[in-house]
Amino acid sequence: MAHADFYEVLGVDRSASQQDIRRAYRRLVRELHPDAAEAGNADADRLRAVFEAYAVLGHPHRRAAYDQALRRAEATFNLWVGLPKPRGEAWPARSVFDEPDLLRILFPWFP
Repeated sequence: MAHADFYEVLGVDRSASQQDIRRAYRRLVRELHPDAAEAGNADADRLRAVFEAYAVLGHPHRRAAYDQALRRAEATFNLWVGLPKPRGEAWPARSVFDEPDLLRILFPWFP
C-alpha cells in the first residue's frame, strides 16, 4: 500500500478527538471486516490500512510523534517550494512517507 495520511484513511480531521478517531475506526472495521461486512464490501487491503492508521492515531504518544512528523514535512516542503527548478526535468514530488528510514526512526515498530 502506498503511504497515505492516516487521518484521511480513517476519514477524520486532524483536530479530531481520540473518541472521534475510535468511532471512525470501529465504523470502518465493521464496514470492511470480512466476517461482519455485507457481501462484496470486505476489502482486506483497506482494512490493513485502517489497522495501521489506528495503531498510530489511537495512541496519544504515537499520534503526537506522527503530528510532529507531518508538521516537519509540511515545513520542509514549504522551504523547497520557492527554489528554482533544475533545467531539463522537474524534481519529483516527495513526502515524509516516501522515506521508510525516517518512518522507522519515528516509529520503531514500522515494518
